Amino acid sequence: MDYILGVDGGGTKTIALLGDSDGNVLARGVGGPSNYNAVGFEAACAALESAINMARTNYPGKISALCLGLAGVGRKEDIDRFQGWAVHKFPTTAIKVTSDAEILLMAGSPSGPALALICGTGSIVYGRTAIGELIRAGGWGYLFGDEGSGYAIGIAALRAVSQAYDGRGPETLLSELILKRYGLHHPPELVHAVYGSESPRPAVAALSDLVEQAAGQADPVAIAILEDSSRELARAIAAVYPKLGTFTLPLIITGGTILHGRYLKKAFNRACEAQRLSFTAVRYVEEPAEGALKLAQKLSLG
Repeated sequence: MDYILGVDGGGTKTIALLGDSDGNVLARGVGGPSNYNAVGFEAACAALESAINMARTNYPGKISALCLGLAGVGRKEDIDRFQGWAVHKFPTTAIKVTSDAEILLMAGSPSGPALALICGTGSIVYGRTAIGELIRAGGWGYLFGDEGSGYAIGIAALRAVSQAYDGRGPETLLSELILKRYGLHHPPELVHAVYGSESPRPAVAALSDLVEQAAGQADPVAIAILEDSSRELARAIAAVYPKLGTFTLPLIITGGTILHGRYLKKAFNRACEAQRLSFTAVRYVEEPAEGALKLAQKLSLG
């Protein structure tokens, strides 16, 4: 029996879905981060292979089509590099390498104008026009972009803790919560813990749940961080929105930071209203890899 594979490669984890020729999901595999701008090409490929192998554990048959939807893959040379890897691993398989935005749009709105927001470890907004053109804002990476993302929220939280300790900023519940997360007693110990981490970026992004927790306990510093993040996300959408040729379109959202961010979701909705952004529907997609599987199915059908 022939199978198809759809893969969602992100900054925190990689998900591979194995399906039959009708697109029914038969198995799921999980690997580490595969955004190669953050972890490097070799580590990204290792994560892809790990997730794919897990999904194929009980299904060793032929793969007729494979779609890789990858964060950080926005240029032709990026696509070509991963295409070469995939062809080497699956020489008889039809292969498509694309961005994580395209698989999200396929999962949530397969055709027509639409907006896609990804807010996980990183952040990016894509818009798709009526003729299928993709227009983006954000996605510049953690060094000088990814505003509103889990990483940006985590960095803001760490800054708030250091500033509170120095007396440069207000006291915040985040100090207690973050020290407890790392098993530490004093803020200066965070320097070694954070900088010495093997994977600091996802670890910092994971602090966003503590910011949510603190905001839920009415901590003003945590609330301000999430309000600022929501405004950054809405600004990115506002940059793309008028370029799509219509104001009648859905918004498709994914990424663990916003999917699990109760306060951030509400703040984001308020920020969109302040920007006078309205959508025909707002759809939250838990598993963008389903969009990759749909694209693989289309590929297998020719």
